[in-house]
Amino acid sequence: LAGVGIAGGASRLQEIRQASGLGSLALGGVDGTTTGGSTVEARHVHFVMRCEQAAQVEQCRKLLAVELRKVHEAHANEVRGSLVLRGFPPSWSEQGLKFVFAPFGGLASVALEEERPPPGSTSDAPPVRIGYVKLRNEASMEKAVSNLNQTKVGDGDLVEDCVVACQHWHLRGWSDGSVHVAFFIDQLYLSRRPMEMDAGQEDRELFVQNLPLQDMNRQQLREYFEGFGEVEDLHLITGIYSDEPIGDGYVRFKHHRDAQRCFEALTPNNPAEADPTDLIGSWSESERALQRKANCYRFNVIAELVGTDGSGLRRLKNDAKLKGIWLMSDTLQQKDRHSPPLRGKQLHIVGRVQDEADVARFKELLERTLEEIHTKISDRIDKRKRKAEAAASADKAAPGGGGSAASTGQAAP
Repeated sequence: LAGVGIAGGASRLQEIRQASGLGSLALGGVDGTTTGGSTVEARHVHFVMRCEQAAQVEQCRKLLAVELRKVHEAHANEVRGSLVLRGFPPSWSEQGLKFVFAPFGGLASVALEEERPPPGSTSDAPPVRIGYVKLRNEASMEKAVSNLNQTKVGDGDLVEDCVVACQHWHLRGWSDGSVHVAFFIDQLYLSRRPMEMDAGQEDRELFVQNLPLQDMNRQQLREYFEGFGEVEDLHLITGIYSDEPIGDGYVRFKHHRDAQRCFEALTPNNPAEADPTDLIGSWSESERALQRKANCYRFNVIAELVGTDGSGLRRLKNDAKLKGIWLMSDTLQQKDRHSPPLRGKQLHIVGRVQDEADVARFKELLERTLEEIHTKISDRIDKRKRKAEAAASADKAAPGGGGSAASTGQAAP
């Protein structure tokens, strides 16, 4: 509205001022600035008006409301969920962007803007051009980011050569370019998870994959799972860069027996012959981790992840080059008042990464950490098993325990 991030915004504010008959109209609170002698706290975005009549203020409020509605609609339709392109020169038009994204199936929409220095800034840097693009084929977004980010593009003729930055639009981004990225523990590749443990009565939650979101809405999915028994909770996991469900989730039943029926129905008889798009389910590692030592492992996964005095999380933070890390669920109390909002009731790890390139490393380190934890769990399970076998052998060999005396039918002394 005021030329901060939107080209031509300042002239639109002046149009609203003239239409309202105001003496002046300015925007304050952007990047901590105040405007026009305003006494409003700088951290709040606000409009400052100078008028002669109260009716002028009301007229201005109505016009601003209409304009802000347009901005919100443009954000929803053209910006949210898009790819963000930076670094291209003024010579580029929408045609230039179409040329660059043609190998990825073409564009569904394009929105251009200029990110200008905030009011009061001493920077004389030129405005940064930004393009928000949506692809016709959303499945090509990852490929586009991988191929275009920090890459020289253009043909030097119709489209001027330049090196561009191409990233996902982030729902939870920070002004310094860092973003919050969350991984639910069951989304990670758990290569060493102990599979020999039988589910116990405390296991009532399944992690489900390949949910048919294109054919069923949330209510229909819940009704499907209720065919196995009473459902307490259904959570659909959303994407890293959006709030759209991705096909994974958790379903929690009131009773273990119902969860067991669902597990058996969603477990292929021959995994090698299963279709990779089939709906499948596994026992929730999140549920077992949150049960602490009461789980079937008899092992506290949470304590192992956090480490002594938080050393485990600090090591993850440093190794992954994160600006922050949080272990989150609805039952874990957060001491950090700046912690991000919950992404769900189940256990998830949130990291504040500086660059998209760091996301893969963050995930890899989480998987490596859980591999070490699961290896330790398996070792303890084997140790308990050997100890139990040794105890059983000792009992059998003892007098009256099924040894030689028992085999001859003699009573133990």
